[in-house]
Amino acid sequence: MNQLKPARRPTVTRGFYRKHVHPFYETAHQAKTDGKPVAWVASTFPVEVLSALDVIPVWPENYAALCASMHASVELCEKAEKEGFSKDLCSYARCVIGSLQDSPSLPENGLPKPDLLVASTCACDTHMKWFQVVSQRLNVPFYLLDAPHLTFNRHGEALQDYHVKFYVSQLKSVIHLIETQLGTELDDSKLKEAVKLSDHTSRLWGEIQAYRKAIPTPMGARDAFSAVFFMLSMPSSHQAIEFYTLLRNELKERVANQFGLLENEECRLVWDNLPLWFDLGLFQYLNSLNAVVVAETFSHVWMGELNPSKPLESLAEKYLLNFANCSIEKKINLMVTFVKEHRADGVILPTNWGCRMMSVGETLVKEAIAEKLNVPSLIIEVDSSDWRRYDEGYVKRRLKIFLDMLRQTKTSR
Repeated sequence: MNQLKPARRPTVTRGFYRKHVHPFYETAHQAKTDGKPVAWVASTFPVEVLSALDVIPVWPENYAALCASMHASVELCEKAEKEGFSKDLCSYARCVIGSLQDSPSLPENGLPKPDLLVASTCACDTHMKWFQVVSQRLNVPFYLLDAPHLTFNRHGEALQDYHVKFYVSQLKSVIHLIETQLGTELDDSKLKEAVKLSDHTSRLWGEIQAYRKAIPTPMGARDAFSAVFFMLSMPSSHQAIEFYTLLRNELKERVANQFGLLENEECRLVWDNLPLWFDLGLFQYLNSLNAVVVAETFSHVWMGELNPSKPLESLAEKYLLNFANCSIEKKINLMVTFVKEHRADGVILPTNWGCRMMSVGETLVKEAIAEKLNVPSLIIEVDSSDWRRYDEGYVKRRLKIFLDMLRQTKTSR
């Protein structure tokens, strides 16, 4: 087997937690100590608005992933379950609800207590109920951004002007509520600057993903799932732009020199859904079998061009078109595009017990990719944060058999 050598991973992403994630939580806790407003924000809410309002945003979902990576998530899930929350509930939600019980052993000393909570209906219904629970427990206001659900057909996106206008009206209402609570007012110039920075961040991340199309690919999923942190948590920061510029430049150089993550790249894969945060070594296992993940839906769905001259309207267009807010056709189109553009040999479709929304339609995706591209897919059962639902040996055996089949198929061609 060809073991992945640490030297072949991008240098910029090494020590990512120590260099970037840990300081992020330290800064958030210090901001709370200094009396600055802190918001817990759910995915698909336009975090750029919070940045423009000088509100410190933290992602409970990112915190749950962090807890899983430190093997603390199951203990926190069990605390929530003892309070009556079902094991079938989102593992992110259970983890964060469990962390509300004060404990000196919480990773990063827990999340800083929020002054407000914000979420959007662009993702899943769990966000609304989850944040309602937190709102009641911590006695802080919760603001929900109502957004229209989009449908797709053979002609593509069904985004219409009235969708954008409705989203903007709802976003303005949330902004007004936050302004009233904090006794502040959104500065239009700050909003435009936040949108401008976020657009720059997104374009750089897009360039990084484009370089991964090269054969051999210069970066795999393990580093991508770390580096996407900036796109999610702080897209309107100069730190994000600086980091992505360095990473883009390194990948550009690697591609020019045909220096790939693997010495012998045999199988190129597309990965759907979330990773196993408690076992990112699974990607190391794939690498040991000369297979590499060249694209993930999670890395791509947060990108989107923004227009600083029309900040709210462009935020509406970006977040409304997130595949979590669209019919299954959007996801199928994304996956087909990834396979074609990255010249992938196969697709891994994890059915994530911890996130049902991200797992919807995996069988339909598998059938569509086979029909349109004649490319095989493998469905595996996992959980992004709760390893009690994960059979490592079984999953690895299925992955190895799948890769053996891909090699035989390539040889026969």
